[in-house]
Amino acid sequence: MGTEDKIVFHGPRWLYGFWQSNRPRIPLLGFALVSVLIEIFYFDFMISRGMLDKQVQIQLAGWLIPFSITLALALGNAVLLVSLWQSLFERIAYAGLSSDRRVRRIMYLLRMIRTSALILAPFTILLFLPYILESTWWVGLANGVGNSVPSLRGSIDGFYSWSYGLSRMDAPTKFIASQLIASFGTIVVAGLQLWRVQSARGLTKIVQRRRLR
Repeated sequence: MGTEDKIVFHGPRWLYGFWQSNRPRIPLLGFALVSVLIEIFYFDFMISRGMLDKQVQIQLAGWLIPFSITLALALGNAVLLVSLWQSLFERIAYAGLSSDRRVRRIMYLLRMIRTSALILAPFTILLFLPYILESTWWVGLANGVGNSVPSLRGSIDGFYSWSYGLSRMDAPTKFIASQLIASFGTIVVAGLQLWRVQSARGLTKIVQRRRLR
């Protein structure tokens, strides 16, 4: 008979209890940290492009604390991302996993990474896409494609003529519009993934019922 190796904890009991109670929350905290960092980076990026940071003074226990409205909006989107990740990951974390403990651990990690990518990738792309399309290197690439493929020249010129008016919007409007578009796109992607998971479960139940007949 084989024996399974176990890790023996030699620290204080309270520390072991704290670790055991908070270990399931580590993936959630890690995803929340990444989401906050993305939003802070975007906020700093917009400040560097000339957006003014509107702040109000909030009095708390005799202290005046500066409160940034735009940063609060950005962090609110981070909370939305965490909520979407949690609701999606809870539905697919252990669905259809093998009874083998090692396989379950590997699949749990892979599904955690996949769910994080499904939430963060569309949000980040939609958040920065308008600024990528306006960048010098992208415009140069589009011109190169238009010169190489003359049939696309009209479409490229028409797109940039249309987007010229949008590019002249002030920075706060761009900030809010990008946040809303990125949030809506991420909600759509998460909703489609949830629908796919529920449809797969419903199909599995139907197949199992037919086999039992």
